[in-house]
Amino acid sequence: MITPSPSIEALLYHAQKEGILPITSRCNMGCIFCSNAYNPPGCEIFNIPPRSAEEIEDTILWLGASRGPVVIGESVTRINEGEPLTHPEFAEILKLVRKYYPHRPIKVTTNCSLLDRELIALLSDLEVELLVSLNTVGHRERVMRDPEPERTLKNVSALGGKVSFEGSIVALPFITGWEDIRETGRFLKESGAKLIRLLSPGFSSRHPLASYLTPGIWTEIREFSKELARELKLPILSEPPEIKDLSARVEEVLPGSPARRAHLRSGDVILRVAGLEVFSRKEAFELARDRENPKISYERDGVLYDTTLTKEKYESPGFIMYEDLDPEEWFSWERKSGIRRGRNVLILTSSLAKPVIEKALEARGLSARVEEVPSLFFGGNIQAGGLLTVRDFVERYREVTSDGFRPEVVTLPARAFDPWGRDLRGEHYKAFMEETGCPVVISG
Repeated sequence: MITPSPSIEALLYHAQKEGILPITSRCNMGCIFCSNAYNPPGCEIFNIPPRSAEEIEDTILWLGASRGPVVIGESVTRINEGEPLTHPEFAEILKLVRKYYPHRPIKVTTNCSLLDRELIALLSDLEVELLVSLNTVGHRERVMRDPEPERTLKNVSALGGKVSFEGSIVALPFITGWEDIRETGRFLKESGAKLIRLLSPGFSSRHPLASYLTPGIWTEIREFSKELARELKLPILSEPPEIKDLSARVEEVLPGSPARRAHLRSGDVILRVAGLEVFSRKEAFELARDRENPKISYERDGVLYDTTLTKEKYESPGFIMYEDLDPEEWFSWERKSGIRRGRNVLILTSSLAKPVIEKALEARGLSARVEEVPSLFFGGNIQAGGLLTVRDFVERYREVTSDGFRPEVVTLPARAFDPWGRDLRGEHYKAFMEETGCPVVISG
């Protein structure tokens, strides 16, 4: 049951309500790891032309529905986001966002190829933070199709001391070698990056680089990130993370942040925020972010400590955690699924989320069958729940119930569906109910 696509205006509305501000789908690079050209037929991704500053101002109040940063240039919705700096009114758009949200963080993902002194000065004046998608220092022509690699690297170096930024590297050791990844990390640190995100590659079966992937590549990259963090003495996050529990473990602490001033360290486990026991990493971070001067109770090497984060309300606490479960969504799922009333529940989810869900069930004293769902639509090494489709869920359900197991309700991950209940093929989750005859709860 393929349903009609929503309008671009509706997609923009829902994106901006989540703090995402799409401005253009145009990109000036041709990264070999980009997935856009290799999505399977029928995959619903939308391109948009540069949106005028006038149009953005007309809709800018939609951003007020969320509390986090305003994010530009990060493809986290079905709108394909390009290089923000290609937008002819990029500077005006930044000024508009800062005018309407004077105290809110603004984060822009960019490859930095189009930076200049004037724009760097503006970014500094408006206190805009960058996520610099650098990826490689030694193989830029091959990996990113960068026509002027030296200019791009000079632009990144020019940020130091002027613009706060994080760096990101899509790890392609089978193309660049491990040493180039190391050199790219060193360059980012020398240029002033406060943190580096080391991204493990995920390719569909249609992507030319899929043949390079080995079963242990993500594990190798995670281990390399730990080694590089020790060498550079800089916070390095490996994504996607390998999360197996709900412990609110601090991964990194940013220099000069409230958390650093309060002497929190990597490895500390936060137990309470403002006197409230935390359910998950996500809850710990949001409680700390949304309060002024919150008291933090944490565990370090088996010893309990208390400290206070000296900060403004809604200011980032400065500690970094991987994202896991939202407690409000979890408790809502408990009510909707009827699991506490003894209903036989089947949870279909991604391989990445399965261990966390099992730990949450254990912590809550609940029992359900949790099954990971492979991505048949994309294939390759795709494991994200947001890329699963109704067809993937139906096929896995048939396998799970082939031995006579009959759940009373099935839970499907909310991130696999748009606000209208449609997957990436445009198929509504109700098609699952029609084919299986089993009620569905969408959650998570």
